[in-house]
Amino acid sequence: MTRGTEEATCPTNEAGKNPYATSNLYIPASLGEIYDLFGAMILDAPTFIDGSGKLPERNIDTVFRQLTESSGIARKKLGEERYATLIGTAERAKALFLGDPNVDNGKTDQGRELLFEIEDIVQTVRRKRVKAKLLDEEGEVSGD
Repeated sequence: MTRGTEEATCPTNEAGKNPYATSNLYIPASLGEIYDLFGAMILDAPTFIDGSGKLPERNIDTVFRQLTESSGIARKKLGEERYATLIGTAERAKALFLGDPNVDNGKTDQGRELLFEIEDIVQTVRRKRVKAKLLDEEGEVSGD
């Protein structure tokens, strides 16, 4: 894909690149950004393909890569047990979505339930960080 075509058909980030291109995939870096990712994941399941055509490289692999890599960034904040649970649950959710691309056998609903479980893990950590008044990277008590 040429740069001119990319600009014409894909939204770009501040660097002028498609945020879902595999070479420059945007990886959320905070617990809050990971939490934000779930909204799109829950709505776009099971294929995670952008119906508008504006994000042609967005798919189940890129979205789950965002989730797993961002979880790796937040691993210390999550703790090893929660991190392992999150990664294992994400793998199970992805497998369910792959098994129900036409939303006709109930696996998409099961996968969404797993996404809600992951969301609960992230929110639990964020609440604990706020309660403990732990500062984020910007020196604020945000839960990140």
